[in-house]
Amino acid sequence: MSEGKARQCPWVVTAETGITAFKSLYGVARSYAGMTDRWCEVQPGELQFHFAESDVARGFARFCLKKGFDIVFRDKRKPGELKNLDALRSGSRKIRDEALMIKQSPETRTYPMRVELAGHYARDAADFLHRYRVTFYSREVDYQSSKSRRAKAYVDLRMSLEALLKATLCLRTPYPLAGKPLVTKIRGYSHDIDRLRIDALRSIKLNEKYATAISKCSVAPVDLRYQFDAMNFRVPDDKNYYDTIGSNAWLKMIEEFIQVGLKRVQLALDRRSKIVSGDIAALELKRQSDYPAA
Repeated sequence: MSEGKARQCPWVVTAETGITAFKSLYGVARSYAGMTDRWCEVQPGELQFHFAESDVARGFARFCLKKGFDIVFRDKRKPGELKNLDALRSGSRKIRDEALMIKQSPETRTYPMRVELAGHYARDAADFLHRYRVTFYSREVDYQSSKSRRAKAYVDLRMSLEALLKATLCLRTPYPLAGKPLVTKIRGYSHDIDRLRIDALRSIKLNEKYATAISKCSVAPVDLRYQFDAMNFRVPDDKNYYDTIGSNAWLKMIEEFIQVGLKRVQLALDRRSKIVSGDIAALELKRQSDYPAA
């Protein structure tokens, strides 16, 4: 497999092993990476796994060490400098967090459950973010110079942020809330980014620059899909436009926040889908369910 021209995956884990281990390690690397970018390379006697995110690469490196593989971990932007594997080995015992990995109480088995709904919103956020990047960074159609096109691309970015916050809100919802009451609660936020940010990120320490950037999404509404609306947004002057949609720095900050948020939400979803204790599983199986019949 080869690296795409625009892909930035500087963190490299090289495992001294043959092709027989490729299938299992590739699946593990894909699982660790989640929605972040990664690619791999097969060389004689070694497998190289390239990751876009440092913590993803560290997690994969710990896994390889735990399984007994001889590895080298490096940042290819710093030739000749290798990462300390002893630090990874000492930290490998702390990966599993029982409080996060094991469900301690049964959830209401009402369609949709909160984790299920969070997964839908997380997928929406990833899709909107991908569509934003495809359009905004397009080499075929100019979405950066044309103001009405920038507005159209921004709508996808804003929808991605909204879906991310709704996914986070679902994950932080109490277990008993599920089904129509849960859907009604989440839909009740509509496109109100300020309310979503306050409730979804409650008690989470948010960097001030991100908080300020997100608050500006209320200045640039979600209904700028049409050229007429996009042009009216700039009346009587362009200040709001250049503070938001017209600012590459602002758009990039929102994009980075979504990317980091999606990674964390996906990790949370992965943790909550792996282990259920026997007692809790028995209680859940005995509960009546209103899920649609298969």
